[in-house]
Amino acid sequence: MLPARTPTLSVPAIQLRRQTPYPKRGLFQNHCYLSRSMMHLAEVKTMIDQMAKLKLNHLEIYWFEHEPWIDFGYRGESKLLGDATTKETGFMAWKYHWGSHLVEDVPVGRDKFGGRTRLAPLEFQQVETPAQGFAAARHMLTETIRHAHARKIEVGLGVEPSVLPANLARFATRAPNFSHPFSAIHAVHMCPADPTLHEMNENRLRALVETYPEADGYTFYLTENYPDCRGEADRALLLRKRAQYAGIVEDWRRHYNNAYERNPTVLLDSTAGSLYVIRKMLEARGRIAPRARIAIGGIGRGFVLPALDQTLPEDIPFVDMESGALWTPAGIPLHLFGGMGERPRTLIHRLDDDAAMFGLQFNVGLYHRDRVLPDSMKHGVNGWLGQVNRLRGTEANYRFLAEGSYQTDLQPRDFYAGHARRLFGAKAAPAMEKAFAALEANEEFLGWTGAYNFPCCSPIDEVVLAWQYARQPNYYDGPRDWYQFASDSHEQIRKFTRAAAYLGEALECLRAAGPQVAPHGREEFAYLLNKTESYRLLFQTLIAVRQAYLAWDEAFRRRGAVPYPAFVDRLEAALGKFAEARALGRRTTELFAGVIDHPSDMGVLYRANISLVIGLELTEQTMANVVHFHRGRGYTAPPAWNRIFHEYPVFGRPGQ
Repeated sequence: MLPARTPTLSVPAIQLRRQTPYPKRGLFQNHCYLSRSMMHLAEVKTMIDQMAKLKLNHLEIYWFEHEPWIDFGYRGESKLLGDATTKETGFMAWKYHWGSHLVEDVPVGRDKFGGRTRLAPLEFQQVETPAQGFAAARHMLTETIRHAHARKIEVGLGVEPSVLPANLARFATRAPNFSHPFSAIHAVHMCPADPTLHEMNENRLRALVETYPEADGYTFYLTENYPDCRGEADRALLLRKRAQYAGIVEDWRRHYNNAYERNPTVLLDSTAGSLYVIRKMLEARGRIAPRARIAIGGIGRGFVLPALDQTLPEDIPFVDMESGALWTPAGIPLHLFGGMGERPRTLIHRLDDDAAMFGLQFNVGLYHRDRVLPDSMKHGVNGWLGQVNRLRGTEANYRFLAEGSYQTDLQPRDFYAGHARRLFGAKAAPAMEKAFAALEANEEFLGWTGAYNFPCCSPIDEVVLAWQYARQPNYYDGPRDWYQFASDSHEQIRKFTRAAAYLGEALECLRAAGPQVAPHGREEFAYLLNKTESYRLLFQTLIAVRQAYLAWDEAFRRRGAVPYPAFVDRLEAALGKFAEARALGRRTTELFAGVIDHPSDMGVLYRANISLVIGLELTEQTMANVVHFHRGRGYTAPPAWNRIFHEYPVFGRPGQ
């Protein structure tokens, strides 16, 4: 955004000089989400240019093993593409719960996809084969690294050595506590004692450094989940390792109330197993690429860091993603990063939450509560990265971290005052500050996770439930086991009602500020207004559909207490509520589509079509079949759930 012209230009008197205690500052990105994965190379370069303006100097790119960034294999067989991802996304986005990935199948806002016919970057529009997918991915990432280097930005690449693609995993020992043949997201979790895994990891490392020799480093991540390996060889290995890592359990119990694993023995053994696999990768580094810069990373694994520091050379950096919104409700225990001398340590925080990918997120208060900047400095953390899935709409979050890197005591109120004044001008700033305060209050109220209103990895729960219901052997006779969903719905309705009220308060402030917005801020103001309005309408849609489910469930639960015609009347009344929710979902999507200026929002628009347009239409059709059955009308036309869900060979529910 360009400032207004001034008749004279003068250099202001500068009386302040600051240096940052964080030599590493940047972004951490996944490609698999239908937002970042939509960006073509020119758009990625624009993002990198903006990073340079903000004095960010590191881009970390992390991928799941279904994606096409490196091609490695085992005994002549290459990694397979297309089993869990689709060619229509360039083999980047998940296959089993997101429809066709074709723009022609988008009912609302089809013209907003910038000439794309597929849900993929422009460079991937013609990809048909795995070989073409590998080639396109290698070209894009190589050019990304080169452009970043031209802007003095380092690029690191991250992989999970304990996870393999499905076709290669069949040669080694899989973790038995995960379904086979593969996870729709993470590929296949492997067991550490099998030497075949380590042989394949050598091939993976060789492919990594040969494909991207320009990368500034490679991070080996402990697996995000917790494989539980119980074979004889694995048990013997893990029992030997327990004493080495026994201390992690105490820190886990003390701080990680919401860790993914609740069993301390599984947590200990799984962590030891993942670290054993990484150690074998470090040994392979010495043979294959001794000069490669290697870091070790974790996702919600701060409790492991002190033990790692005692057992690994000081020149190996540590990277860990933490958030008080997820793993540590009492705040990030940043002291676990401390006392490590000169070892480089990087904290990854979350710029947006992948459970709430529809609305804009304002998490500055969370960073302040977690004391991300001052306590990182206190405990010797010398870098931060912001995990971002939906780049557009997170400007306040990464701007706060960028500014706070040079002013570690920066307060949210002071930041928002400057943010409002810079973007929208001095006259509009007071009302905009109040709007930002309401938006921030909403995020805090929803736990900085949006109360899981629009998840990353499946359609909304309200649609998944109808799909599961339609798969019952006799869904005409009513739902089975909706107790938990119905019970949770009362709490979700309460939360979503309050969230809609917060957004209403923000909208009042925005409308008051509108006439005062400076010319340079009008475009951004229109964007913020549109996304706040559509976010409020999303909550109203979710409330409506939850109320419809409650009415439907109650009709069947009380079926025997009323005459049959009265029961059918209640079903029909509930069906009317589903129709109202479906109409609200379409209105929400149409409103959101009114302002689309970035591929991040193209991805959200596609997902809104899947859940709020197609999904709620199919939900209504499913319920209408039941009413038609009880009215003695045609009831056998099956709703086309295959427009969203592909039958997965293992999982009953996508995203598990």
